[in-house]
Amino acid sequence: MTAQNNIRDLFNTTAFDNNGDKLGEVQEVFVDDHSGKPTFVEVKHGLFGMSSSLVPLKGHRLQGDDLQLAFDKDRIKDAPNVDADQGLTPEEQNRIFEHYGVGSAQDQTDYVADNRRDDRAGVVGGAATHRDENRTDVADRDRVADRDVADRDRVADRDNVAGDNSIIRSEEQLDVHKEQVQSGKARLRKYVVEDTETVEVPVTREEVRVERTPISEADAANFRGEIGEDEASVVLNEERVDVTKKTVPVEKVNLAKEQVTETERVTETLAKERIETDADIDRDRR
Repeated sequence: MTAQNNIRDLFNTTAFDNNGDKLGEVQEVFVDDHSGKPTFVEVKHGLFGMSSSLVPLKGHRLQGDDLQLAFDKDRIKDAPNVDADQGLTPEEQNRIFEHYGVGSAQDQTDYVADNRRDDRAGVVGGAATHRDENRTDVADRDRVADRDVADRDRVADRDNVAGDNSIIRSEEQLDVHKEQVQSGKARLRKYVVEDTETVEVPVTREEVRVERTPISEADAANFRGEIGEDEASVVLNEERVDVTKKTVPVEKVNLAKEQVTETERVTETLAKERIETDADIDRDRR
């Protein structure tokens, strides 16, 4: 036996995929026009919940504030974009069902309508959003009336009817936006390495050589005429290398940013409407 809940229980629940991965909050609930049962939910996902997708409730399970859907996260994120502000058309419903490959999955949860919301709850063709319970019935009726007018305008736009003898041709155009994201981080770091440095230093030393010169008249005059032992000496000097190390600043290094502009090519398929006529123009001219 399936559990029975109120449709408003779906609002403010957190959605999970069929593997238990968290998606985000339920933003909108879409109710079938004939059965009065919820058929789709709009689920937030992505960074900061900036994206959303429509997901069929086929095969879902509601447990407290957790809504477990019957599809995986990747398929939900790749769901077709549908402008559901005014509800879903049958063509849009078929696109969504085809994307999810909805088959014979059985729902585990049944719902009853909230009497306080029956005149306001949207159908597949109108979104049932969580609203303030304290608003007056008059304001609610005005919103329903506005929604009906918007639905009629949407049908007219969908049929591209501009008059009895003309139609409006439309096409898709690229709307490209840029966002600033962090792509990396740079930092400066000092570390120590050791190198061997060799320098050549000229050094001087004194060496002894023997010089022989003839006796001068002065040396002969001072000669004593004695034979014996004697000695003479000389002091030798030399330079020696003394090496010390000192730390000195050599350069200042800082990080600077500069902007580089590149051209990135974006390719997207755009739909364009073409107009043709089956009128026999040449026969009409004759």
